[in-house]
Amino acid sequence: MSDRNRQDSSAAYGYFAFVGTEPILVNPQENIRFNQHGSLKNIRFSTNRSTIKVLKSGDYKIEYTLLIDGPASTSVYGIFLGDSSEPENLTKFGITRQVNNATLMLIGQAIIHVSKKSTIELRNIGTTTDTLLPVLGGQGINAASLSIVKLS
Repeated sequence: MSDRNRQDSSAAYGYFAFVGTEPILVNPQENIRFNQHGSLKNIRFSTNRSTIKVLKSGDYKIEYTLLIDGPASTSVYGIFLGDSSEPENLTKFGITRQVNNATLMLIGQAIIHVSKKSTIELRNIGTTTDTLLPVLGGQGINAASLSIVKLS
């Protein structure tokens, strides 16, 4: 088998987005329910349950972006493997809006080991309901996105 074929068979990646036409509310302890996806390789996605399942074990780089609007408050999100924050505190990120109606972008990333058949979730672990914005300046945009790429 050539090096190219060997490398292609172990590749795994996926891109997910949350789009809509109205502001989207995310309650405390609620997962982001991605409703669109781009290219997928060795990753499954169910739009019915918004489930991201990794089919190959390895070290993965996971990145996400959320466009959050609303009253002054704090927003905190974490990457979960199944029901566990993994690894503890290394996948949790937050922002604080100090004025009402501030729109901020929350970006988080981590490199973590993911076991075969694990599910990945992005969850609001804060105490406030957040408003994600899928439309700015009359243009539809991603209110949330998540990408995952297998590194090894």
